[in-house]
Amino acid sequence: MDSLINLEAIYINHEGKASDKWLSYFACYDRTFLPLRAEAVNLLEIGVQNGGSLEIWAKYFPHAESIVGCDINEECGELQFDDDRISVVVGDATQPETRASVVEHCSEFDIIIDDGSHTSSDIVGAFLTYFSLLRDDGIFVVEDLACSYWQEYEGGLYSASSAMSFFKLLADYIN
Repeated sequence: MDSLINLEAIYINHEGKASDKWLSYFACYDRTFLPLRAEAVNLLEIGVQNGGSLEIWAKYFPHAESIVGCDINEECGELQFDDDRISVVVGDATQPETRASVVEHCSEFDIIIDDGSHTSSDIVGAFLTYFSLLRDDGIFVVEDLACSYWQEYEGGLYSASSAMSFFKLLADYIN
């Protein structure tokens, strides 16, 4: 695979399991992940759905050691992949037994992407559950964080318990 091919091109040309990512994410992912493309990364994606994004990440990171997906939907456990670097754990990502199963596949990650339920409590729970598995220079991504502003996802502009409020508080604490 040509390492200069960007993520959007890989996504558009992907044949296999379906994936539905916002195209606007790809340029940001390329800027952020470019230094890691030639590395033996370990990636965790929370929220597998059809499994297509796991196949796309495997193409994007040709030297990846481990690509672990986690999904609460039991049907995801039936997904099969031609790439033996890809594995799927079925369970609620915020539960200790699911975390233990993830750790059985890989105990340390360079990249963690939360594309799960998008509800604030799940986002915060996943961050608190998996941040400690992130390598020192690792990257933790939360997709669709805009949902943090929507009431149906346990959010709102002034909601103190939204995921965005949690991350703002975390940034304030760190600074």
